[in-house]
Amino acid sequence: MELNLLIQDPRLKTALNHDVPTPLYHQVYLFLKEKIQLGDIGHGEKMPTEHEISEAFAVSRITAKRAMDELAEEGYIKRQRGRGSHVTFQNRTEQVKAPLSGLLESLQTMGQATQVRSITFAKKIPPIDIAKRFNLGEGEMLYQSVRCRLADGIPFGYYVSWTRDIGEQYNEQNILSMPRLKLFRQIGLRLDKVEQSVSATLSNVDTGLQLDIPAGKPLLVLDRSMYDADGVLVDHLYALYRPDQYQFEMEFSMQ
Repeated sequence: MELNLLIQDPRLKTALNHDVPTPLYHQVYLFLKEKIQLGDIGHGEKMPTEHEISEAFAVSRITAKRAMDELAEEGYIKRQRGRGSHVTFQNRTEQVKAPLSGLLESLQTMGQATQVRSITFAKKIPPIDIAKRFNLGEGEMLYQSVRCRLADGIPFGYYVSWTRDIGEQYNEQNILSMPRLKLFRQIGLRLDKVEQSVSATLSNVDTGLQLDIPAGKPLLVLDRSMYDADGVLVDHLYALYRPDQYQFEMEFSMQ
């Protein structure tokens, strides 16, 4: 969307969330920062004025000024008296890519090139929908791992996985020290089939905090199930990704 159309979008007046701890100026800053990172506001392009921003988001001039000041301090824009503010950011960072072709190898490579932070790890009774996926009996338990993955210190993925008891090597320490696929192979687990779907959702307060984005931002959703050679579901993963930091590549053959 062109910048002049973007800033005139009437939905911006209700885009900010007044019910979360994140200050309004920082929500405006994050919104504009994302548009710059995604290229919606290109390098060298003139930014809206403080007055235009305050009108667009229905906030005060002070709020708009503080958001612009943060963008300038972070090196996204350059402010010049009499000339306005222009975008100076150029995206030189490669996005983390997980091609669906060669999925397992790509996931292991991604695991080696990024960092992971554990949020929770415990053996527990899963919710009903997960229990049905695994065809569990009443009271049967799985290992739940909730974690966040980062690239160069920036969070890009929020993961919730459920895994059968596959041995004592599957523990929090090993999950943090090596990619899970490598750990599965080390344990001796043979994965034979992977089913996955990709969709989209919006961040809520919890996932927004984990991924360092405001609530209501779009996220990619990956739902993946891994089966062993006997067709038994061993691991189910629900992952949320920031689209400004992560993308999927798909390669098809016409033969």
